[in-house]
Amino acid sequence: MIYRITVTICLLVTGFALFLGCQDHQINPDGTSSVSAALPSAPVKVTNTVGEWLVYDLHVHTPPGSTLQKIDVMRGNEVLSTFTDFSIRKDSFYLAHIWLPYPRSGWDVDVLTNRFHVSQSGRTSVSTFQVKIDRQYPDQRRVGFPLPSGTWFTEDAPDPSSLHTRALFLFPQPVFDPAQNGYVIGNNPQRYAIDFTKLVDGLPYKNKGDKNEDWYCYNQPILAAEGGTVVFAADGIANNLTPGKVDYSIDFTNVTGNVVYIEHSDGTLAMYAHMIPNSLLVKVGQKVAAGQELGRLGNSGNSIAPHLHFHVVANPDRKKLVNYADGLFLEGVPYSFPAFRKLGTAPDDFLTQQPVFRFTPTTSEPFSNVIPQKSDVVEF
Repeated sequence: MIYRITVTICLLVTGFALFLGCQDHQINPDGTSSVSAALPSAPVKVTNTVGEWLVYDLHVHTPPGSTLQKIDVMRGNEVLSTFTDFSIRKDSFYLAHIWLPYPRSGWDVDVLTNRFHVSQSGRTSVSTFQVKIDRQYPDQRRVGFPLPSGTWFTEDAPDPSSLHTRALFLFPQPVFDPAQNGYVIGNNPQRYAIDFTKLVDGLPYKNKGDKNEDWYCYNQPILAAEGGTVVFAADGIANNLTPGKVDYSIDFTNVTGNVVYIEHSDGTLAMYAHMIPNSLLVKVGQKVAAGQELGRLGNSGNSIAPHLHFHVVANPDRKKLVNYADGLFLEGVPYSFPAFRKLGTAPDDFLTQQPVFRFTPTTSEPFSNVIPQKSDVVEF
């Protein structure tokens, strides 16, 4: 489930120089003299059930009293995309989610120019920020499904409009990166997250769905998508007892509910969230195999209905997860599943419609080595 709270935590952020964004003008370190921008993580290729995309986020800061109207993403003099749907506008900071169709032959130039149109006092100014790109990007890493075979609704799977894609855990203060000459304002570990809910005969639950046990996914085994070592686990956090409601205050100590993080051989971490309390079968330091049961699917933490929240994050510095919130300040990476069938796309509000909406398959399209798109219904 998307974490619908504003999170702040004190930490030191380093390493942004690796991402190689650059301004075509100078700003003061407080960012007040002109527009600045920075990438929180490097661009990546994402392949989903719709197509292939070059994906990156931009954190943009404009002078006080100004408004960022739009961003034109350009290759040479060609405008590839125009972005206006910013998800943060606090204190002159904007968050832009750039998804560009990925050319099969790769890119012909080594930079994309992001052109910012900013209005202030009735006048519009234009500045640019260049993002270095490679001719080709690797395919996303492959993992297994973290749940048993069946039909599953992939709520808020990666998409420019997905709540997961548009989420952010804010730092207490923006962090200035001199290499990019701009500010990074937070991390998004769940940029490529999926909330999985099981369907039976096109329905997510039986009866009225007002009990956890009514939901077909409740108490299903959660499986390791890839083998590795358990590096963090938290248990004993209560379930929310009535779907549609959160029973207790959400903070740094319970937002993901009962949760397991597994470190893979390449250093990435998979997160499995919202499990049933006291259902975890693994502990920190334990090595697990792909497909091994980790616990049972529940409704704990910031969750309004039983589901599994699953995502993968980069951890290039092999940061140790000591405190509950440590995993929230890493960047999400894309991944793919080996094989599944797409049965169609459900409405975005599929799980909250009243009366309950019955999903009817409209296709049975096979896919391999891709990730579902937002609101896909898949069978594996």
